[in-house]
Amino acid sequence: MKKHFFILACLLWVALITSAQSTDPLVSKCAMTAGPNTTYLKDFRVQLGPSAKQSELRYKQVFPLSKNMKYKFTLCSAENSKGALIMKLIDSEGKQVLASYDQKSGKTYASVEFDCKRTGTYHLYFDFLNFQQGLGVGVISLVK
Repeated sequence: MKKHFFILACLLWVALITSAQSTDPLVSKCAMTAGPNTTYLKDFRVQLGPSAKQSELRYKQVFPLSKNMKYKFTLCSAENSKGALIMKLIDSEGKQVLASYDQKSGKTYASVEFDCKRTGTYHLYFDFLNFQQGLGVGVISLVK
């Protein structure tokens, strides 16, 4: 009886793991774009309409990062999005430590890497360039 229970528990565990993996093609594509030297951690699906208010990035999330680890943030936009997905990373003290968009040059980056110097909860802000409407995915990976 114990053997049957163990087998059933293993099958349920495998089913849960398999169902938790994304079947969204945009998420899968973006995770693959991160590269072979990365380990997928989490994705954020961002869907926003256009905004006349242009002050702060609109989609906000928090994510814990660990000291002495290198993270890669990969950003992908759906083909019909009006603008490119951009992000910035803010530490627990409110200081911007990373951005995928350089306001001075106007250049956007599809991926950016971050060497974490302090363990803590970081704030991720996402939006589409020029506050356009769009659908995109931001993937956080650990660089090996």
